Amino acid sequence: MTESHSYQHPVSQILHLKEATSWEDDWLDYTKMLGLTTADIPELIRLSWDQEPLDFEVEEWGVHAIRAVIQLDPEMGLNLYIDQLKKFPDDDWLHEEVSGISKRVGAIAIKPFIKLLEDPSQELWLRSTAANGLREVAKAYPECRDACVQATIAQLHHYKQQDDGVINSILVDTLIQLKAVEAASLIEQVFANCEIDEWLTGSWASAQVKLGLKQESDFSPEDLKPKPPEKILAIREMLDAFEKNRNVNDWNQRSLMPTKPVAKGFGSSKQGKQSNKNKKKKR
Repeated sequence: MTESHSYQHPVSQILHLKEATSWEDDWLDYTKMLGLTTADIPELIRLSWDQEPLDFEVEEWGVHAIRAVIQLDPEMGLNLYIDQLKKFPDDDWLHEEVSGISKRVGAIAIKPFIKLLEDPSQELWLRSTAANGLREVAKAYPECRDACVQATIAQLHHYKQQDDGVINSILVDTLIQLKAVEAASLIEQVFANCEIDEWLTGSWASAQVKLGLKQESDFSPEDLKPKPPEKILAIREMLDAFEKNRNVNDWNQRSLMPTKPVAKGFGSSKQGKQSNKNKKKKR
């Protein structure tokens, strides 16, 4: 573990916080609890990058450090968070932080998240997290809703180039959650022309219901039911074919096995008669 004596008080106190506190959606008040000030930001940034011994994820004190910087300077904290995402794109913990961070930094997150979302050179999950961030900002700050929706629509217009269903599905889900009726025709095009993860978005029929364009009674239960992604269906078909082939092979092997001869005496009528004789003698 990172040595606490490597950091000055009060930043060093972060190293002694319980790990579970970094999982909670309700952030600690670092300024009140630990007495942190803007003068501690450089030390907090250094702590956020201090990982051990593997460098593929952020430790719990790194999460606390990022949160503390955001409380002290939201814009600087947001930039630190994005830099961390780029460094550790596979860190689930960091990606899950986007909701809490977006709610706290508000409008200043819009431009940085749009920049990430529009950049095809960035990691897929990083761009997806940026889209999720825009959604959370729009939910928490109604005055930011139009800017977030327009940015999401603009990116979804590239759905044919974004042949990976993940980005398109997240963008569609974002627009549905924000009840972006203005994007209905575009969403319909995406459902019709590319692969969408309906387990995330729901079916096009259910999307129309959520957008307030239709009633559930306008559709059959089958229409409202999400269809599994094509990849999942392909895997299912492979597994079904494998199971069917295995059952056929098992049956063929059993049918080719020689019948085991019955041992003399066992199960024969002679054995049965002998048993009856013995019973009569005992009486």
